[in-house]
Amino acid sequence: MATIIELLPKEYGFVAVVLVLYSFLNFYMALQVGIARKRYKVPYPNLYASESEDKDVKLFNCIQRGHQNSLETMPIFFMLMILGGLKHP
Repeated sequence: MATIIELLPKEYGFVAVVLVLYSFLNFYMALQVGIARKRYKVPYPNLYASESEDKDVKLFNCIQRGHQNSLETMPIFFMLMILGGLKHP
């Protein structure tokens, strides 16, 4: 009886590398949101800054939204990468 590792394609390691790199990218983006939060003085319970607070609010909201979009698409990307890598690694 073959083990799961033997059933995976030989190049499937590249799929794992891409998933790990994507996770590091997400950590980097979270760090950028934390830095922007301090720079633009956005308190923590608020997810976004309101328009009346500062002139650089749009910049913070762009940084926050970029990270949020990445988090929202991460589960479907991981699932499709893992399943798609079985046939086309």
